[in-house]
Order: sequence, then C-alpha cells, then structure tokens
Amino acid sequence: MWENSELKQNAKAVLKRFGFWLPFAVTLVAGIISSDIGELFSIITENPEIAKLYENEYIGPVLSVILPSLALVSLVWGIFVGDPIIVGQNRFFMEHRISGSKLEKLFFVFKSGNYFNVVKTMFLMSIKIILWSFVFIIPGIIKTYQYSMVPYILAENPGIEPKRALELSKEMTSGEKFNIFLLELSFFGWFLLSAFTCGIGIFFVMPYLNATFAELYQVMREKAHSQNLSDFNELPGFFPEQE
Repeated sequence: MWENSELKQNAKAVLKRFGFWLPFAVTLVAGIISSDIGELFSIITENPEIAKLYENEYIGPVLSVILPSLALVSLVWGIFVGDPIIVGQNRFFMEHRISGSKLEKLFFVFKSGNYFNVVKTMFLMSIKIILWSFVFIIPGIIKTYQYSMVPYILAENPGIEPKRALELSKEMTSGEKFNIFLLELSFFGWFLLSAFTCGIGIFFVMPYLNATFAELYQVMREKAHSQNLSDFNELPGFFPEQE
C-alpha cells in the first residue's frame, strides 16, 4: 500500500536532485501548448462585450461564423497537439525521476513513430469519459480516475493497442481510484494558496504535482508487473536515451 506522503516526499527529492526549473519550464510550455487555444476561445465567448456584438446586424453574422470555427480549431488542436504534448510531458517526468530528462521530451510522441496511435487512444479515452459523464457525473468521475494511467502507459509504450491501454489502466487502478482522488485532494491547499497570487502560483505547484503523479505511476506499473497484469515487453521502463 502506497502513502501520499511517501510519493510526495519522493517527488520533492527528484525536484531537489535534478533541479526545479526545468520541470517548471516543461510544465509551463506544456500548459501553453495543450490548452491555450481552448482557454482563449472560452475567454472570447464568455465576454459580455462579445455577446453585445452579436446584436449588431453587420458584426453578428461574422461572429456566428468565426466563433464556431474557433471552437472547432480548439477541439482539433486539443486532439492532435494537446493530447500528444500531455503524453510527452508524462514521458519527461518519468525519465526525470531516474536521471534527469530534457525539454524536447515534450515532443516525444511526434518522433515516436506511433503518433496516430497515441491520438486515437487518447481520443477514445476522452470519449468514454464524456459518455459516462452523460449518464451521471459520478460515473464520469470514476472513469476519469480509472483511465488516469493511460497517458502514462502511452508515454512508456506509445505503440500499445488502444483497447489494451484502457484495459491496463483499469486493472492498475482497480481498488486505487479513491486513493488517487485523495492524493489529488492533498494538493487542494496549494491550489487554494495559488488563488491568492492571482493564479500565478499554480505554475509553481504543477511541477510538484506532476512529479508526484510520476511517482504514483511508478507504483502502479510495479503493481502491474508483480500481479502479472503486464510484463516488461509491454511496459519496458523509462530511459532517457530512448526515443
């Protein structure tokens, strides 16, 4: 049984051993690339002044075309760029815990030869979570934690079959979902503190969070090996020299 305190202590040790600023940069760049367009679209569409412009007989029709187009661009960007970047970020943190890694690992998926497999797997994961959320919010939350290891599995083995990645994450998180929720909840104080810095503090918390969840995945993959849920052919490990 793993303890939150142990994972967080290990994460702190990694950040201390190999430095904080590179993980900070990786998290910042990943955040900008993977979500910036979607956030920009949300800001635009939720702006009251934009809503008023819809009433203008000349500007309104133009906005009716442009804003839905932005929504489509945001969706496509998230699927084909954002998701692979998230997987690359996980690759970085898993390598970094061993002997340090490089910023370029963010783009690991694009050079892996399995780009479309990663995109497909992440898309299927998102669809399953969304569909379960339509049933009721609780099943959607459960599925979110059930499939939480998928981006890490892809970071370790980007060529794994989509169905197998989902199945393996389900097996890894069996009996662990509430504990993962508690681990995430343990960062609530940090996020609350970040709110008092106008959100800037979140950029300093996220490297710590990502490093901690890298430690969690290490525990989950060890569980998979020890319980014969997987083997070293499927989950070979993370080595900085691998591409």
